Amino acid sequence: MNKPQINNRVEEEKKSLLKWVQRFGSRFQTGFIVTDPDAGNDPVVFVNEAFTDITGFSSEEVVGLNLKFLHGEETDMDLISDIDQKLRNGMPANAEMLHYKKDGTPFWNELVIQPLVDGSGNILFTASFILDVTERKKDESLLKLQEQIFTGINAGEELGYLLQKICHVVESFFPGGSICSILFKEKSGSWTVGAAGSVPENLLREMLINASTIGDEIPEEMSIVENILDNPEWENRLSEASMIDSNASWSVPTRDSEGNLNGIFTVCLRKPGMPTETQLQFLEKLPPLIQLAKSYYEQQEQYRRLAFSDPETGLPNRHAFLNKLKCNISNGGQHFIAVIEPAEYAKIVDLYGRDAADELFIQLGKRIGKVGKGKSNYVGRFSSASLAMTGDSSEGDGDTFFLELGKSVSEPFIVAGQEMFITLKIGISFSEGDLKCEEELLRRADIAMSDSKKQPGNAISFYKDLQNEESIKEMKIFNELSKALNAQEIEVHLQPKVDLIDGKIIGFEALARWFSPVLGPVPPNLFIPAAENMGKIIDLEIVILSKVMQWQQKRKQLGKKMYKVAVNISVYHFFDQDFVDELTKLANSFNLSSKHIMLEMTESIGLVDLQKAKLIFHKLNAAGFEISVDDFGVGFSSLSYLSQLPLCELKIDRSFISALDEPDTLAVVRTIIQLAENLNLSTVAEGIEEERHIEVLRNLGCKVGQGFYYYKPMPLHEIDHLLAE
Repeated sequence: MNKPQINNRVEEEKKSLLKWVQRFGSRFQTGFIVTDPDAGNDPVVFVNEAFTDITGFSSEEVVGLNLKFLHGEETDMDLISDIDQKLRNGMPANAEMLHYKKDGTPFWNELVIQPLVDGSGNILFTASFILDVTERKKDESLLKLQEQIFTGINAGEELGYLLQKICHVVESFFPGGSICSILFKEKSGSWTVGAAGSVPENLLREMLINASTIGDEIPEEMSIVENILDNPEWENRLSEASMIDSNASWSVPTRDSEGNLNGIFTVCLRKPGMPTETQLQFLEKLPPLIQLAKSYYEQQEQYRRLAFSDPETGLPNRHAFLNKLKCNISNGGQHFIAVIEPAEYAKIVDLYGRDAADELFIQLGKRIGKVGKGKSNYVGRFSSASLAMTGDSSEGDGDTFFLELGKSVSEPFIVAGQEMFITLKIGISFSEGDLKCEEELLRRADIAMSDSKKQPGNAISFYKDLQNEESIKEMKIFNELSKALNAQEIEVHLQPKVDLIDGKIIGFEALARWFSPVLGPVPPNLFIPAAENMGKIIDLEIVILSKVMQWQQKRKQLGKKMYKVAVNISVYHFFDQDFVDELTKLANSFNLSSKHIMLEMTESIGLVDLQKAKLIFHKLNAAGFEISVDDFGVGFSSLSYLSQLPLCELKIDRSFISALDEPDTLAVVRTIIQLAENLNLSTVAEGIEEERHIEVLRNLGCKVGQGFYYYKPMPLHEIDHLLAE
């Protein structure tokens, strides 16, 4: 067959194929285009009706044209080159890119392109399926925003950084060189930039200055400015618009959790224009996402403020003071701790009320904070009736400093409109030597202050006068505790955990109790720290675990109902290299399923070594042991690690439950319960002692509690009698 004959045959093949493709493509509900790569400029030879519906171009307008008529300002030309290369090699291609309709409206086009070849592999036509996926891209962008917000929250990212990421996602969705900003209006009336997307740094200051032209009132509804140059609202902000090359502005108000207007989200575009329906829907979805992030961080800021500040005086509270003291001690050096109480405190409360006493503490805190100019002193509220101070005891003349501390009250205080002189009772302890426990140092200063109360006028007592007696007592506890562990003197008491709806017992917490034949009853707050200090805490916890499992084994053998028992585990035990293996062996030795044991740990566990903690947590989880965070809310760890660990329960510290009547404390408890719910964790309220707290906890969503209102901790035989009843 000669060349003309071959060419004729190919042309006939192409005509037949094109007719078939046209019939075939006319039936598609998706856009369909056929081009001829042999005809010079790869022109369009066929489009179906769905293509016209998507793009607005008719068949007559595009047949004979190259597909470049769909390209626009932000079409990805590198992606076009990659597609062309694949097609030249006879390979199919698929991609998502920004194309433009006849009226200039951009849309996201999902392309699937297939070369149509003859028997020899020659490309006769290129068939392309197109689908407008702008709506899907909108949903994907919104989903991405949600994921970034929750991921950012869990990772502990700053609010400004998170809002900036939101702006960048939005800018990638809106074509045409869009620039986004988020402005918030403060209670003072001033504006702050929450995020500024791609706005140049040199424009940020002008944005804040020009924000005043927005006015005192935030618009109630979405504001669409098709052309900035024609809009009087932008008359005073044209320089700002020119600096970011913007000619259209679309804004939507943001609202706080109570529905009050508190800011504006704005997207500015280079070209004048109105948003499409999809773009409008996208804009309407943004304010709730922005507010989700802002509300969370405001709650966390309030939570931190409540956790570290005394709400009545604004002074650091006991938790914050202990944290500061711990930090000081860990940095080395010698430090003093002073507990300071006005002798007249009780009388002031009786005569003028607690508000007056709080005002006294505000003034007193300022005065004693100025004592010893140049000294790095830290003042906080130790209790309702006293303040605490710590500082470097090696700085300057200590005797002079403490004398100045007493003289700080030589001038009268103004309380309830009255001039009032007070006297101070001060107790001092020092961190000298091996003693580094901040709680113990504070306790010693408090004991010394009690001695000052026995003296007239301003009085200062130092703990060193009492040190020998206390050291002897501690040594006795150390000596007897070793014997107690060997002689099985440590007993287990169980405190029931109760369903707050029906009052039924659903589990227990195991608590260690010690009655020494020599010392008598020894409180846990003395012998447990002693066990930690002498390296016996693991032995103590093994005793508790063994007695709990032995009790459960007996119930199992008798065919009685089984209950899950929570056992406290110390940081030292948790990070022991054999912890998980020994725990599993212990449960197996009693023929007991791990599902009957829950492990309680304090929230600081994640601060020691988070990566190692994660490995241990996952090993425990794989072995079937559930894990609870005990005393949640009193530590200082980042909340971000909670989402990284396989926990099942948060226990709300009793100090919060006892103060549920206070609005600030109620807000903290509500936040903890909401946080637990968001992380799919259950919550247990500790220390319930009054009936009125139960209804509050139920309404907040807490389902489980324990405390003296229901049951006190009881010996195992009393628990058996209780369950039998």
